[in-house]
Amino acid sequence: MTSLTPAVTRSAEQRRGARRVGAVLFLATFLVFLATASRGYLCLDVWSSNLASYQLATTGTPNLDGVEVPQLDGSALRWVYVDDHAPNGHIVITRSPAVVLAGLPAYWLTQPDSMTVLPAAATAALLTALAVLLVYLALVPLMRRWQAVAAAAAFAFTTPVWSTAANGIWPQTISVLGIALIAWSAAHQKWWAMGVGGVLLLWARPHAALIVAILGLVLAWRERRPGIALRVGTPGLVSLVLLAFWTHWVYGSWNPTALYGAGAFSEVDKSLFDVENQLGTWVSPDRGILVFTPVLLVLLPALVRSWKELPAWSTALLLGGLVYTFLQGALIGFTGGDPIYGYRYGLEFLACATPAFALAAPHAGPVARKLLAPVLAVQLVVIALGAVVERVALDYRLAWTHNAFVDAMVAGSPALRMTAVLLVLLFLLVVRLVRTSAAPAPEVGEQVARPATVS
Repeated sequence: MTSLTPAVTRSAEQRRGARRVGAVLFLATFLVFLATASRGYLCLDVWSSNLASYQLATTGTPNLDGVEVPQLDGSALRWVYVDDHAPNGHIVITRSPAVVLAGLPAYWLTQPDSMTVLPAAATAALLTALAVLLVYLALVPLMRRWQAVAAAAAFAFTTPVWSTAANGIWPQTISVLGIALIAWSAAHQKWWAMGVGGVLLLWARPHAALIVAILGLVLAWRERRPGIALRVGTPGLVSLVLLAFWTHWVYGSWNPTALYGAGAFSEVDKSLFDVENQLGTWVSPDRGILVFTPVLLVLLPALVRSWKELPAWSTALLLGGLVYTFLQGALIGFTGGDPIYGYRYGLEFLACATPAFALAAPHAGPVARKLLAPVLAVQLVVIALGAVVERVALDYRLAWTHNAFVDAMVAGSPALRMTAVLLVLLFLLVVRLVRTSAAPAPEVGEQVARPATVS
C-alpha cells in the first residue's frame, strides 16, 4: 500500500452515508457561521475588501475616482488600503483579488443601494462552512465517520476559523478554503483539483502558493511520479497570466505584487528572522497559535509517534504550512491588524496541520486522551465568546501583555463566568455521551480505518 492509497474500501451505501453526514455538517456549520458573522463595520481590512466588491458589482469599475468614502477618507491608515496614485492614474483599493471576487456574486445578486457588509458576511460563512466540509471529506476515508465529524467540528468551532475566517471575508477565508480543497484533493488523488486549491492561495496571498508547491513536489518525489507536480502546478501557472491581467486592469501594472498594498511587507526591513515576530505568531498571549489552540500541544506526542504511519500528503501539507508560517513571520507583523479575536496569520498553518493531527489522535497516549476533551471544551468556550460577542477583541498593541478572553472574564459579570464554566461542563457531557454511543464498535459493515503507510 502506497502513501496515496485510501486506507479502507467502503461500499456505495457507506459512501452515501458519509455524504449525507457531510451535508448535515455543512448545513449546521453554515447556519452557525451565518448567525454569528459580523453584521456591521468590522475593520478596514475587511470593510475595504467588501467596498471593492460592492463597487464592482454596482458600478462595474474598481475605481474610486470622485467617490467619497468617509471610513477611508478620514483614516490615518488610508495608505494601507487605498492607492491614490495607481500606475493607471486612478484611485483604487489595494486588496487581493480573491477577497474582492469572493464577495462579488453576493453583491451582484443583492444590488444594495448603499454599502453594507451583509452580503460579504454571508459569503464568508458559506465559504468557511465549505472548507469545514472539505476537511471532513478528506478525513472520512481514513477514520471512523464519527471521528472525522469530530475532527471537522473541532476545526470549525474550537479555533479562530470561527471567530476570524467565518466572521468576514479576510484573505484567510479564502486561503483556509484553498488548503481544505488541497487536503481533500490529496486524499482522493485529484491532482488538478489540488492545483485549483493552489490558485485560491495564489489569488488570496500569493506567497501562500508555497504550500501547494511543497506538497506537490514532495508527493511527486515520493511516488516517483513527476506528472503529479505537473498537474498540481499547471493551474497556478496558468492563473498567473489571469492575475497579471487583473492587476493591470485594476492598478495599471502587470506586476502581480501590486495587489499586496503598501503595508504588505512591514517586517522585511527588520530581519528575515525577527525573533519577537516569529515567537509572537506562536506564543503571544492574544495572537499565539499555541495559546488559542493548545490541543496542538496535547496531540504533538501522538503526531511524532505516528509520523511514519500517516499518509504522506498529510505530513507534507503540515511541513508546507510550517514553512509558509515562517515566511509570513519574515514578511509581516504577527498581530494581523485589528480587531482580531484569536489569530489570523496562523490560520493557514492550522488548516495545513489539521489532517495530520486528526489522523494522529487515535495514537494519543492515556494522558493526552484524558486531556483532549477538556482542552477542546475550553477552546470552544474561548472561541465562542469572540465569535458570538462583538467588540471583545483587543488592540493589537496589547498582544504581548493581555488576552481578550481573560480580560473579558475579569471585566465581565459573575453570570458570564458561570456561563463559561457551564458550557465547558456541557461540552464534556456531550463528548461522554457521544463516546458511549459511537466508540464501542465501527459502523455496520465498516472496517476500522488506519492511516495509509508508505510501502
